[in-house]
Amino acid sequence: MFESLFSRRGLSLDRLRALLEVHDAGSISHAVPGNPVRHSQYSRQLRELSEFFGSEMAERRGKFVKLTANGTSLAEISREYLRALEDFTGACRGEHDHFTIAAGDSLMQWLIIPRLGALLQQLPKVRFATESSRTDNIIQDLSNLRVDFGLVRKNALIPGLQAADLGVLSYVAVVPKALVSKGRSPSLAQAFQLPLAIQTTDGQFGKQLFDIACTFAPAFEPALACQSFPQTLAAVRSGRFAAVLPELAAAELPPASVYKVTGEPLEQLSREYVLVWNRRMIGVRPLAASVADKMVTTMCLT
Repeated sequence: MFESLFSRRGLSLDRLRALLEVHDAGSISHAVPGNPVRHSQYSRQLRELSEFFGSEMAERRGKFVKLTANGTSLAEISREYLRALEDFTGACRGEHDHFTIAAGDSLMQWLIIPRLGALLQQLPKVRFATESSRTDNIIQDLSNLRVDFGLVRKNALIPGLQAADLGVLSYVAVVPKALVSKGRSPSLAQAFQLPLAIQTTDGQFGKQLFDIACTFAPAFEPALACQSFPQTLAAVRSGRFAAVLPELAAAELPPASVYKVTGEPLEQLSREYVLVWNRRMIGVRPLAASVADKMVTTMCLT
């Protein structure tokens, strides 16, 4: 059995690990920056893998040595194999299973981390690590099995990934009471006439919000451009800026200090979110399916 794998030398866990590190870094030089000894070692290990499989695993492209198509395929196979082997080793030693959850910073701060404690109560043999990242990076990392689970917009899904609905994230205009006459909740149109802090790094959201603002104020210009929703929330806390925030974030503000204004135009900002994972990950990690089920119920937005 498996004679073709054992009839030759050159295949080892160390070599597969080196291959994975080069794959994730993009080249040998990026995997071992400023370390000529390890650079030479990785070059040798990739050459030995090439000899073992009878196909080049890496090639020089300009100044860098990068993986070939076959090298990339072997890296993907190796990641699954090593992940399964690591889980098996941990189970034999009675250790916890570790899973990584990736999401945007806002969801991480206001949805995932506040609910992880309840999730751990249901999964006492599991430990989690969190990773804040952009949607396109999360999708790529899920495809490559670099992370185990991701929370992303439903319209960002690609073939090969499995998903479960978490619900709709809605948005609300939040106006500090210090910006308006006492006792008078502003209309949505009035809210857009106030100094507004806007999250600008999400291109789709920013464009939609700007279009809504221009329907109320044709010469609209944000008073403050922020790089994240947590920054926008901080601007509202200062009492000097209004903002459009996810309802999850607005819930952190003391009700006595702000007005929350809804309206039909803001409904177009609502987004469906899903929990996503790679089907291959479920196949190689015994606890993954149970973790996915409990995450869906715990992280539900509705």
